[in-house]
Amino acid sequence: MKIGAQLYSARDYTKTPADIEDTLRKVKAIGFEVIQISGFGPCDVDLLAGWVKELGLDVCVTHTPWARLADPAELKKVVAEHRKIGCTQIGLGCRPVDVFPNSYEGYTRFIKKIHEICRQVKAEGMTFGYHNHDFEFQKWNGQLAFDRIIEECPDLQFILDTFWVHSGGANPVKYIKKLAGRIKVIHFKDYRIKNHVRQFAEIGEGNLDWAEIIAACKETSVPYAVIEQDGDFLIDPFESFGLSLKFLQENV
Repeated sequence: MKIGAQLYSARDYTKTPADIEDTLRKVKAIGFEVIQISGFGPCDVDLLAGWVKELGLDVCVTHTPWARLADPAELKKVVAEHRKIGCTQIGLGCRPVDVFPNSYEGYTRFIKKIHEICRQVKAEGMTFGYHNHDFEFQKWNGQLAFDRIIEECPDLQFILDTFWVHSGGANPVKYIKKLAGRIKVIHFKDYRIKNHVRQFAEIGEGNLDWAEIIAACKETSVPYAVIEQDGDFLIDPFESFGLSLKFLQENV
């Protein structure tokens, strides 16, 4: 399993092309060979592809805005951009709640649209992945929304997020095993409590059972794990990347 950096964590440092180049060089210097692209500001794809090639970075997945995925003509352009950067999985970071409300009917419409996107992406020789949060673990008619997505979207891959599965009251290990063969990229993100408030944490600094999580990933042959934090950092994000990478280098 290759360990990467989810660059959404460095989103404050990827707003301009110059920022993006500097961030790519920093994560390479920390020791990363794999990245996920997410939260970037505007940047010419040829420039980006050049930096990725120069630094020898493997782009394992992206998070692409919903508006681009939902438009078939725009999705064609997204596929072409992914080919340039050598990435074979297009990812969605979150269900667009303004389009598909948090309800049984909302998920029904979301699943129908996901089918269309999966078909178009599959026809281009790529895969489409969905990144979960905790709200997919709400039940309607006795069934978790996340389980509906799994069962009703057989061509969909999953960018499973350990923090958000746990936050939703579920077991990350159970879902890693349930999704065997359908996870190309997993988000490694730790979970801690401080003064009754949940926090993101560097890997190994929180309460998740990393020995069990890593064992499940190995058992199911997950190819990539990327380190991420969504919220405000208590330390510099690049220092945070380094601490998490060190823990995983010693434990994977």
